[in-house]
Amino acid sequence: MKKQVLGYGLLACFYCSAFFSVANTASANISSTSLPDVDLVIEGTTIISPIDKHQISVKANHWVAIEGNRISQIGSLTKPPTAKLVIDGSDQYLIPGLTDSHVHLKTMPGIDFLDANAAHMQSAFLARQGTNYLYYGVTQVIDPSNTKDGIKRFHESGLTPDAFFCGAMPVFNGYNAQGILHKHLHHERPYYLAQDTDPKTTEAITHAHQAKQSLLRLKNDGAVCAKVYIENGFDLADNIPMVSEETLNELTQYAKTLNLPTMAHANATDMQDIAANAEISVMGHGLWNWLEEQELSNEAVLPPKVSSVLTKILNQDIAYQPTLNVIRSLTDLMVEDHIDQTEYKTVLPPWQITWYQSNAGQWFNVEMHKDWGKPPVELIIERFSAKQTNGQRVLKYLYDHDATILLGSDTPPAPTFASQPGLATNWELADMHKAGVDLKGILAAATINNANLYNLSQDYGTVEKGKRANLLLLNSNPLKTVNAYDDIDKIILRGQVFDRDTLHINKLEQRAPADQSP
Repeated sequence: MKKQVLGYGLLACFYCSAFFSVANTASANISSTSLPDVDLVIEGTTIISPIDKHQISVKANHWVAIEGNRISQIGSLTKPPTAKLVIDGSDQYLIPGLTDSHVHLKTMPGIDFLDANAAHMQSAFLARQGTNYLYYGVTQVIDPSNTKDGIKRFHESGLTPDAFFCGAMPVFNGYNAQGILHKHLHHERPYYLAQDTDPKTTEAITHAHQAKQSLLRLKNDGAVCAKVYIENGFDLADNIPMVSEETLNELTQYAKTLNLPTMAHANATDMQDIAANAEISVMGHGLWNWLEEQELSNEAVLPPKVSSVLTKILNQDIAYQPTLNVIRSLTDLMVEDHIDQTEYKTVLPPWQITWYQSNAGQWFNVEMHKDWGKPPVELIIERFSAKQTNGQRVLKYLYDHDATILLGSDTPPAPTFASQPGLATNWELADMHKAGVDLKGILAAATINNANLYNLSQDYGTVEKGKRANLLLLNSNPLKTVNAYDDIDKIILRGQVFDRDTLHINKLEQRAPADQSP
């Protein structure tokens, strides 16, 4: 544990003359000891900060001063200002806090809302999920399907990363709006896109959900992007209504005039092709579903249609979230005793692990097995693994050809307990590196690339004067090992310092939900 040295306190002595009345009291004489200049100084550390997606700045033996929630000064040759708190950062590495730009903040992973204890489990989870993210160094999150009120509730839930949202723009009965009655859609999905095929409603509602109107509304609500759903069905299926080409093009072009990025839910070759043709800003998933070209997956070169889509992504500089966590967490759900891995004990209390191990907690595993036609579990794992290999190959190809890669874990992507806040982000970084993204690229994807894409670079993404003081003090060099992201000494959040150990699940108050079963 690095020593922490308190700065100079205020020493004041007041001398009063007994010969003067209160009205003529002599002025107090303040001692020569001055107030501290700043709140926090980190001394003698190595600052590692991205310059852009290609370049990283490394500055050894520097100090960083923080006043309030901002970095106020950075130096090396001059003496640092006096501070209320001084941290010795020698032999350590200071980097920007991580941004996970694809998380879902509303629901406990793997919960079954029909369970008698669901409400209690959900409440306990929501009260601590922010701390789970912080334990793994995630100081900013973006939920691509939330609202300003949802983000407000998240921030009010306890200690949390800085959170932002994208406005979800599904169509009636489309992906992310299936099962919602049209009369409830305005309330449930406030930025949905109206189409000519929709049931009749009031003229005011129809007008409010035209592409331009919905975009303006979500922009005014503070969204950092707009998310559209380009999904006609899973794998080879074609059974989900889609946004029309005309509406999609109108949306993406108008969003550009608002300086608002657009994100596409799309993970199949044909769907990502539609997204690229519409000039989307961000592919919100990796390209792992190669459809009929899956039979070519063992070839040394990528299949023609896959290659065509990737060329469009590169030519248009469409940012890319590989979201390897999606297939990884669905695969691990099928692996016997996966939840027993020790890493889960950093973010999950014993009662939650016990529930996941129970028959009730295995409900999604059973349902998914049934949906696959109940083949041997080994066959399901093999098929998932093939898709994961597709995603890894695409990521490596794009990174090797200078694509803009973003850290986005999609936590959780489904009701899978194998995708937990913070831990899934950490595993995503490791999987990205394993797929072929070098350590400079990993740092850029987790920091500056997200900040630049979502117009947050005035506050986040680098260690610079004036930036928000969301920082990580690491024991290991992140340019030497990806394991550095799990070797955190301190998290600085909005200028406040937290020893990582204090954010471990064992240090949080966790009570098992009262049994509500009959």
